[in-house]
Amino acid sequence: MRLLQRNREGTAMVEFALVLPILIVMFAGLFEVTRVVAANMRLEDAAQSVADMIAQQSNVSSSMMANFCEGGQLAMYPLSGAPLKISVAEVTNTSSGLVVDWSDTNCGSAAQISGVTSSAASLVPNVTDSVIVVQATYAYSSPLSLVLESSYLLSETAFQRPYNVGTITHG
Repeated sequence: MRLLQRNREGTAMVEFALVLPILIVMFAGLFEVTRVVAANMRLEDAAQSVADMIAQQSNVSSSMMANFCEGGQLAMYPLSGAPLKISVAEVTNTSSGLVVDWSDTNCGSAAQISGVTSSAASLVPNVTDSVIVVQATYAYSSPLSLVLESSYLLSETAFQRPYNVGTITHG
């Protein structure tokens, strides 16, 4: 019995075998969380980039909107841009209240932005002020789903005031 108490040659290996699964799960969870956060940061950049590109124009056509959508998809790199869906609207403060001048859902999104006037209210305090509102969603799929869910629907909203004109026309 005394021989067993003194012999500690395999103790480190047994401890390592007990701790290793916990370390692997922690590493996998950290990997997954990092990827989701990075995807959300890319989505935020894509939404703001599209809003900024539109705000630099005085008129936005359908072909220009398609180019802006492609720019948003490129901002998602190295992730796939295919799951990116973007809705755009312009809200103007008129003498009779906030009005949606136009909206566009040609960037893969079937839904218009809900509550766009209330979300833009603080950004257009003066009559004739306008703001571009971009709502982007991204269906993120995790390559590794040991700890977290396998997919998340991420959403970001970006606002940008027009640079050169009071309101931007669409059509």
